[in-house]
Amino acid sequence: MKNTIIFVFCLVIITVTLSGCSQQSNNIIDIDKPLTQSQIDEIITLTNEGLIKDIDYSKVTRPDAEEQAKINNNCRNLGEKLKGNVTVENNTIIIARVNGEAVILSDWYYEIFSEITKAENRNKPVPSDEEIFNNLLIIKTISSTARKLGLYPPENQINIYLADQQKCMDQLRLEEIIVLLEAWDISEEEYFLLMKDHFADSLAKANWGVYLDKYSDIPEKEEGYAVKSPLWIDEEIIEPLLENAKVELTEKGLQLGISYDE
Repeated sequence: MKNTIIFVFCLVIITVTLSGCSQQSNNIIDIDKPLTQSQIDEIITLTNEGLIKDIDYSKVTRPDAEEQAKINNNCRNLGEKLKGNVTVENNTIIIARVNGEAVILSDWYYEIFSEITKAENRNKPVPSDEEIFNNLLIIKTISSTARKLGLYPPENQINIYLADQQKCMDQLRLEEIIVLLEAWDISEEEYFLLMKDHFADSLAKANWGVYLDKYSDIPEKEEGYAVKSPLWIDEEIIEPLLENAKVELTEKGLQLGISYDE
């Protein structure tokens, strides 16, 4: 069931973070010290084992008709917003670089419209453009940190994860996903092409989370402490990296009116 949840989370909620949280310490191995290839391989293997499981798709619980109609409507609204904005063409337009990691135009529109849709669904205010861009800064700061450690996902890890997501899509044929892609006006093939970088960033975060869980100096767990997934990076770890991130806006980014706190 875990894979199904992640798959629907990635598609319907439209985010590049993977579920889970873990108490971490700031006292971690120096990220300037490279990992050995055997350490990298072990971390990637642990990430894959945590994300990719054999699932009996026949036992996946379906929502009732009323709830399914709501989910379909939300996905239709999202797809209509993404249409013409999150495109293969916009994947080639860079609006900013964060520690050298490219933020593309599709990233920007993807984040904007997913946040708008989530706000509408929850009847909450839409975040400002600055807050939305900060989400992208966090994503790319994590990816750049993972890359520095040698933990940015290699092509074979990305392909394994994509194949697993494709299997999930083929087996479940979820109504909301069909509705989303139709409203977005893209094929399944185009979807996976558009999502590849997003999944890569999520895997980079997962790899780094496993690294932190394995190598960070985590205090002894108190009695009764709930053990949680390592696939979450605490804000206290991200914040100092974010403060020191090198952010460069391109001409296109400036044209869009993007700004951030330096």
